[in-house]
Amino acid sequence: MEHLRSTRAEINLDNLKYNIDRCRQEIGPDVEPMAIIKADCYGHGAVIMMEYMMKYGIRYFGVASLNEAMELRRFHKEGEVLVLGLSSDYMLKYAVDNNITQACCSLRQAKILSEYATAEKKAKIQIKVDTGMHRLGFAPTEESMDIVKEIFALPNLDIVGVFSHLALETKEDDYRQWKLFQQFIDGCEARGVTFPFKSINDGIGTIRYPEMRYNMVRPGSFFYGFNPPLTDLKPLMELKSEIVHLQMLPANEGIGYGLDDAADHDRVIATLPFGYVDGVPRAMSHYQGWTTVKGVKCPFVGLLCMDQAMIDVTDVPDVQPGDEVVIYSHETGAMTYPEGAKISNFNRNGLQAAMSRRVPKVYFENGVEVAYRDYLFDKE
Repeated sequence: MEHLRSTRAEINLDNLKYNIDRCRQEIGPDVEPMAIIKADCYGHGAVIMMEYMMKYGIRYFGVASLNEAMELRRFHKEGEVLVLGLSSDYMLKYAVDNNITQACCSLRQAKILSEYATAEKKAKIQIKVDTGMHRLGFAPTEESMDIVKEIFALPNLDIVGVFSHLALETKEDDYRQWKLFQQFIDGCEARGVTFPFKSINDGIGTIRYPEMRYNMVRPGSFFYGFNPPLTDLKPLMELKSEIVHLQMLPANEGIGYGLDDAADHDRVIATLPFGYVDGVPRAMSHYQGWTTVKGVKCPFVGLLCMDQAMIDVTDVPDVQPGDEVVIYSHETGAMTYPEGAKISNFNRNGLQAAMSRRVPKVYFENGVEVAYRDYLFDKE
């Protein structure tokens, strides 16, 4: 596909394979990783990432909402997809029709799913348990266990797993949650309920608490190069652009909205064709964040606009329009996503996922471009 925008996210699939292999090395052959690819795979592009994750051996995927799951099913008929959040009653038929597993924490929705399903096309659910985060899930009580027993007896309904989520605040709290989760499982199993998959660990928990892995873990940013307990993972994504305009700015002249950041010397200022909706928050303005051009650190000057940004390229030798600009990268000297998140007082995963969909994604395997996706003129 022809590239119609120079600002783009470049994604290294070799690093993805390395991180998947690294995860497999940690969890062993008896534990299945469910790749969490919600929020457009944390900004990496869920449709293409799912394709290559399946190529690299991943079979299970988790998303936050039913429409995310439906997008994946438009392109991928294989692979098991779990909606981790709840869906409205009227949406549940789409989960059944498209072989999507739905999180469930009520008898009412389980009955709706059972009614939509048939013997030939069963409804798949995973039971969500609230062990302490108090977002979603069955309370770990005897009454809830009785309800799950009722759900288990419904026709045309498969309980394919049970899961919860650690708050990861203190070890004491995490162990308390684990104990409640295990008590819930034990109580359900004593009532004759079986759970093919059991899961409480995300990526951080997978490394921090190997004793809690059960037979499924749910890595998210682990696969994208970030997991605090590990230091040898490889980030996948870089955000790059180019210089589209250069000007010599005289001393004492301000820049952009507010005419800020005047200096007492002449400067060479480059304009870049991206702005704060493209994944670079306004907090990067006024010399807080930076880019690199030809390996030279070039700070943002003035206030970032929605669609454009300015950087000081005075120290870049022979700078020209068309020169590549690196915004986020793991290369030496570049601003990393963790650094950008710290500058902008933002969550790193959120920063990666915050790119507007107008930013195309380019995928490389063995240094060769193998896939490209531009949502503005995407075709199925």
